[in-house]
Amino acid sequence: MRPLAVCLALAGCARAGPENRIIGGLDDAAISDAAPDTRIPDAGARAFTLSQTPSDDVIAKNSFGCAPGGITRQNSYYRVFALADHGITTTLHVTSVTFGIQSAIAGANGTQPATLRIGSYRGALGQTTLDLTQIQPIRSVGLQIQDASATTMTVTIAGDISPDRQLIAELAIPDGRAQGHRFVVGSNAQGERRPGYTRAADCGYAVPTTMQSLASAQGLGTVDLVMTVSGVTDPPP
Repeated sequence: MRPLAVCLALAGCARAGPENRIIGGLDDAAISDAAPDTRIPDAGARAFTLSQTPSDDVIAKNSFGCAPGGITRQNSYYRVFALADHGITTTLHVTSVTFGIQSAIAGANGTQPATLRIGSYRGALGQTTLDLTQIQPIRSVGLQIQDASATTMTVTIAGDISPDRQLIAELAIPDGRAQGHRFVVGSNAQGERRPGYTRAADCGYAVPTTMQSLASAQGLGTVDLVMTVSGVTDPPP
């Protein structure tokens, strides 16, 4: 098993991007694992933002990723949300996912691609690894990431999940060697309710593993993945 390649130095290399959120970024040709429910929620619906960290601030030089030689290999980042943890008692209509960007430097094409996925997860919570066989896909969209540093990006994505289930969100970054892409996901060190996960087969982690367990093994301190999910619920009966 190869050790995980740490990308802390990349944060200082990115061309400065705006410090506010980047909204949008969807490709015209979005891909879908399941057709979303596009009806308008009933009057009395409540808005929710599912978060497992106290804030979505992104700290410079706090994250890591699989990038031997500084060029990003295939990486995925995950969070799993039990809807009951957030007081949700009716169907959640997901509207967007926000993720942190510590550093993004595109190679030949000016932007770098990624895929955002949501689904339901039937596995146990709080484990060191996730079981990929327990994921039922709901929706996926392609997006393009612009050069940026220490910011967040919000991507529109639609899908419904019942209140008795667990919602999983994945940001999938493809192998960037052909174009010379560099990407480091955003994180902070403010604590987390449940763990964030990463998967990087090229660096020896073929299953999603908690970012904190990998960070601790490398002596990197606290690394809390910045990723939240927003949506609205049906009104209670």
